[in-house]
Amino acid sequence: MKKLFAIAAGLMLIGTTAFAQSFGAGYVQSTQKFNKTASTANGFYAGFGYTAEILPFLSLNPGIYYEFLTAKDGLSFGSLASVSGKTTEHYVNVPLQLSLSLPLAPTFKMFLYGGPTANIGIASTTKVTGKVLGFEGEESKVNNYEKGEYNRFDIMLGGGIGAEVAKRVRLTVGYDFGMLDRAKNSDDVLKRNRLTAGAAFIF
Repeated sequence: MKKLFAIAAGLMLIGTTAFAQSFGAGYVQSTQKFNKTASTANGFYAGFGYTAEILPFLSLNPGIYYEFLTAKDGLSFGSLASVSGKTTEHYVNVPLQLSLSLPLAPTFKMFLYGGPTANIGIASTTKVTGKVLGFEGEESKVNNYEKGEYNRFDIMLGGGIGAEVAKRVRLTVGYDFGMLDRAKNSDDVLKRNRLTAGAAFIF
């Protein structure tokens, strides 16, 4: 994972004349699966991306994005148990993807993209009612990383489809699968997948 960060950072530091830069934002639906139980959170992402053309139809796309998620009924955290209440999560995502484009008109093209994304959990908290993990009261607040049983790090692998208009606006829809088990010190399996849909403005 350190190598992935180093490659992405190196690419973003190269002179901007080799890149098309963009600011993107959009919707995220995250599904967290613990054994046969699934919980869903919704939110948004925003951040900056870069497009480095390797061939006329093939590009490398590193970037860095902030992701916010919230779930009113809580999320399942493996051996930490399923907590009820409102969960909020904050992530930083560093994608390193390839895109394959198909020009359909001088100012319009479709493209497919895919590759890995390093996913880093910054914070995850749940406000609960009742008793969960020894916390009581309506305003009890659980730090889901505090016990060290919920892993902050994941490598997501996925891809999607997109369209680019007039070399100024890019629309994308994609899906990522979490590759790592986020339940630490447990025989159970906790994985997170996500659906994204958004727009980027190229400058």
